[in-house]
Amino acid sequence: MKYVSFFLLLPLALIPGAKATDLSAIEQANALTAQGHQQLDDGNAAAAYKSWTEALTIYRSQRHQEGISGSLVNQSLAHQQLGQFFNACVKLSVALDIETQLCQPNSPSSPSLPSFPKKPNDLVKVLALQNFGSVLRELGHLEPSEQTLKHAISSATTLKADPQLQASRLSLANTYTTRFQAARQQFQISGEAGLQGQNIKLAAKYAQLAIDELEALEGTPYTIPAKLNWLALYSELNQWVKQDKEGIFEIDAMQDTLTPKRSGILQSLAIADFSQLPPIESLYAKLKLSKFLTQEEQPIAGKAPRVIAFEQTQVALEQADQLNNPRAQSFVYGKFGYLYRQTQQTEQAIQAYKLAARYAQSHQAWDALYQWHSALADIYQEQGQTQDATVSYQSAIQALEQVSWNFLPLSSDLQFSFREKVEPVYQSYMKLLLHSNRPNLEQVSQVNQSLRLAELENFLRCGDIDLVPLAQSQQQDQTVVQVIDLGNQTTIIIGDHHYNVNHSQLQQIVNELTLILQDPSFYEIPRGQYLPLFQALHKLLLEPALEENLIPPNTSIVFHLNGPLQNIPMALLHDGDHYLIKHNPIALSTGYVKASPTTRNDLAAIIGGVSESAPSLQANNLNPLPEVQEEIEAVQAKVPHTELLLNQDFTYENLLSTLERATTPILHLSTHGKFSSDPNQTFLLAWDNTLNVQDISSVLEAGNGSSNLNLLFLSACQSAQGDPRSLLGLAGLSAQSGASNTVASLWLADASASVVLSQIFYGSINDGESVANALREAQLKLLDSAYAHPYYWATYVLVQL
Repeated sequence: MKYVSFFLLLPLALIPGAKATDLSAIEQANALTAQGHQQLDDGNAAAAYKSWTEALTIYRSQRHQEGISGSLVNQSLAHQQLGQFFNACVKLSVALDIETQLCQPNSPSSPSLPSFPKKPNDLVKVLALQNFGSVLRELGHLEPSEQTLKHAISSATTLKADPQLQASRLSLANTYTTRFQAARQQFQISGEAGLQGQNIKLAAKYAQLAIDELEALEGTPYTIPAKLNWLALYSELNQWVKQDKEGIFEIDAMQDTLTPKRSGILQSLAIADFSQLPPIESLYAKLKLSKFLTQEEQPIAGKAPRVIAFEQTQVALEQADQLNNPRAQSFVYGKFGYLYRQTQQTEQAIQAYKLAARYAQSHQAWDALYQWHSALADIYQEQGQTQDATVSYQSAIQALEQVSWNFLPLSSDLQFSFREKVEPVYQSYMKLLLHSNRPNLEQVSQVNQSLRLAELENFLRCGDIDLVPLAQSQQQDQTVVQVIDLGNQTTIIIGDHHYNVNHSQLQQIVNELTLILQDPSFYEIPRGQYLPLFQALHKLLLEPALEENLIPPNTSIVFHLNGPLQNIPMALLHDGDHYLIKHNPIALSTGYVKASPTTRNDLAAIIGGVSESAPSLQANNLNPLPEVQEEIEAVQAKVPHTELLLNQDFTYENLLSTLERATTPILHLSTHGKFSSDPNQTFLLAWDNTLNVQDISSVLEAGNGSSNLNLLFLSACQSAQGDPRSLLGLAGLSAQSGASNTVASLWLADASASVVLSQIFYGSINDGESVANALREAQLKLLDSAYAHPYYWATYVLVQL
């Protein structure tokens, strides 16, 4: 995994009587190179980077090309250990002499792989390829990562470079594992049977490929990390089978074939010699092994597995202290906290977690710090120490707020396990606050809004969104209704009032309504089948508030929702006489709004659309939308100044150039699109290509449109079927566009009804109405016409930032 020069590499301190002046320039650079590797092995990446930078300067002065390329690869190693994957990618791109957009974690979802030399003729290039593949994986570019690593393996095989071949195979196994995790994640967020079946097959395929690569490394210097990764993958398969045994036959069968091997692998690791690994890798390997030992019941070499786990962790502590590495020390004490808690030694666990937090704080290891404070909060809550639990939860959330989501590697627990590892921290804290006799509802709201922003940043993989908490900018003519999902309870907050609703009943109603709304034949479903459900939902969510006069008539209601409830238009809530839209304008919020809201009164629009068969539609097996032409004409009739990009003119490049020279407050896009909790499945279709959330962001940020955009209207889009959090995709598009108001359809709307709605909506905007009032007026007109069925008018929702 390292670059090693073919020259003698000894630090100056190890050369008897040597002084820098006694060595040639190349010898000095070689010595610095070796010194950097020793520093990296000890876990001191910053010092290693400095040594390699000095070596690079010397190599460049001597025009030593191998040394220059090798130093760039080495610098990438330091960046990787520091979690700076963008910087690592840039260094490797220079070493490989390629130009690529792949180094951005938010680059297009299907970036093209650059052209590499067919047969690299030296080991440095092979090492660069190997590390480039690893870095691409952490940046989230899995297909390019796989192809790059396969190229590295082929090149290493040609050069008969076994160490590089083995290292590349280990990295390829990691990429396969990440692809398995991505498929599993998609299975879990999709409720659609067809998509779930596809993801099960993909998950099984990549899990088997990873297992094959890991098992092939038996007897090599990479045996220990390969076996540890094997156990980690087995653990994920086992957990998945326990959660979703029904219907995942391929995964269940694979787990059955692997189970007999597990005990032998674990036992071999328990007596393995970890000293063959670099010190910092050996330390983390011991911690990883300790985790698997705590899951074992049978004795190993005559000892209880937990005893061996304690022994391994103690050795890891001695190494961490010797290396004086605060991050490693933090994780070691965190492991001790976990082990003590497992063995009911609560006071020792508290002390261990406190030490872990202290070391994490000193190193600003926020991804570790939140774990230790969260664990402490759980312990304190179990002991009834509410004040200590509150302080610990606050500290955990403060640590999470420091996380730079755009710099997180894809393999991070925070990235892949947001719902399992991060969301419960916020939920537990909110539950604790609400259990007080006089709960601070403003504080609960702030925590809920922090959770929603973290969720959005995790979705977008960014850390710089121009948003502020909703509560800080709430308008007087609005009523904010927060429906907060706390895992096993649902709480509603309106102003300084709150109440709980029947959680299981709410879930049942939402599930039944979701099936109805996502039925392609929803327009044929009779009123008597869906209306009682909307009345029951109204009774649960709003009746207590209306009884207390918390929602004045005609006041705009801003719903702050999460989870499956987001897929249900709140306009459809029914009080027994009328739909809610009859009484109030309605909008949705992510919990945050723009820090600098747009106040544009001029009426001008850029309109883009696809009405004919296009390459992008053909690639996605979608039918053309001939009615788009009529919808565009309806918008043009009501908006005085428009610029049209239709069909062949509606391309990424044309949209980019148009927005670069425009400050238009309205962007109306009438084309196929989808919203999903998977950013790679959230897109709009231009004529020639698929635009994902990052493409749209780059289009708007390239010009000055994003700071001026007041309205983004997305027609002919729909939510991903079966995805309970698909509206996260709409929130992501809204945030990336910078639009203060985003109007979009949750299901593919009727063409004729959409034309009528557009005419009325933009006519009201032209008359000076707010976006919320304009949408309400348009929906009411449809409701009182031949389009009275909710299928025609309720699909459109307004998201405000």
